[in-house]
Amino acid sequence: MEEQRIRIESETEVKAYIQNLRYALNNGAQIYFQAKRLVDEDREERYTNQYTVNRLFPNENPMDVLRRELRTLTAEDYMRTVKDIRFPNRSEMAFAPDMFPYRKR
Repeated sequence: MEEQRIRIESETEVKAYIQNLRYALNNGAQIYFQAKRLVDEDREERYTNQYTVNRLFPNENPMDVLRRELRTLTAEDYMRTVKDIRFPNRSEMAFAPDMFPYRKR
């Protein structure tokens, strides 16, 4: 079952995804940082996203940090695509077509 959740995208697919991500980030995409997550309730604090972001980027707004850091991603940073089984019908590597008005439909 684990093999079905994990796959390697082609370099072309990864580069296209990153290009779309940058376009979205540069054109008003909203980022939400969920500081308190249900999954964190039973975790030691140092294993939470909030702790990690606060340690790596003290005194910075998490949304600003995420936007800045996402803009720096390259295809060389890509490791693998993992399907989130909580959302079986959601695509991992896609954006909604109306997000990119420069594309022909």
